[in-house]
Amino acid sequence: MRWILHYVLIAVLFPVGTAGAQDWSGIPVPAVAGPGKEWALIQTLSDSFHYRGKGRRFTKRWRDTYFNSWNGPGLTEWDAGHSDVADGHLIIRASRKEGTERVYCGVITSRAPVSYPIFIEASIKVSNQVLSSNLWLLSEDDRRELDILEIYGGDRPNQHYFATHASNNHHIFVRDADNHILENWNDQSHHALAGKVPYRKDFHRFGAYWIDPWKVDFYIDGQLVRRLRLTPQDDPEGVGLDRAMYLIIDTEDHAWRSDKGIVATDAELADDKNNVMLVDWIRAYRPRE
Repeated sequence: MRWILHYVLIAVLFPVGTAGAQDWSGIPVPAVAGPGKEWALIQTLSDSFHYRGKGRRFTKRWRDTYFNSWNGPGLTEWDAGHSDVADGHLIIRASRKEGTERVYCGVITSRAPVSYPIFIEASIKVSNQVLSSNLWLLSEDDRRELDILEIYGGDRPNQHYFATHASNNHHIFVRDADNHILENWNDQSHHALAGKVPYRKDFHRFGAYWIDPWKVDFYIDGQLVRRLRLTPQDDPEGVGLDRAMYLIIDTEDHAWRSDKGIVATDAELADDKNNVMLVDWIRAYRPRE
């Protein structure tokens, strides 16, 4: 495919360095591990993507599918052929599903769920699309969600607010026996860069320190932008963000936007310069004595 060849060619011309290098080396963890503690890297969730293709080094950490059989929200159809690794980046791509309004989107998922306390941070260049670029966590029962990054990065004039305001969020879902959402307890927050520069212009670091079921701190480019503090009154079950979650990186169409006609066009999706979300690296740490 043309987009894969493009990135492979760049990788051949400009080597990405040694396989074991850590692109985040020298970048301090912005969160504090706690008195008498230090940060310990979680190898199975940390990746500089210094390899090519989704071979053994990729599959040790990631699956190029969602963690269950769900195809995705709205017009999304997650597809393994829309993710790749080249030029030192994870590439998450989108394209039109021919003959339909649906959108093929790339997704990768951690091989196992993770739990608090954990700090997660990724260096991401969001896609120039009306689709959402995302870094998030979700429990296997679909009842707890933590969104480190959710942003619609496209350059359409009437979408400037969304492209300049990255959001973070949590969700506590009440579901029926058929997994339909009955209630959605959540609290979303938005953050702009200085001068309200669109996030798609460059790579930015998006991180979260999931401290315990009640506390999450969010970071952008190493700066604390939000302290989420929950209480038992913020959850009908009274337990908060208490369970393990899968780590997910993907793009998506969201029904609340596509139902209003905010849909990626064929021309936008065919533009190889704008239809990719790039991840330079992702790292995860636990505090230890």
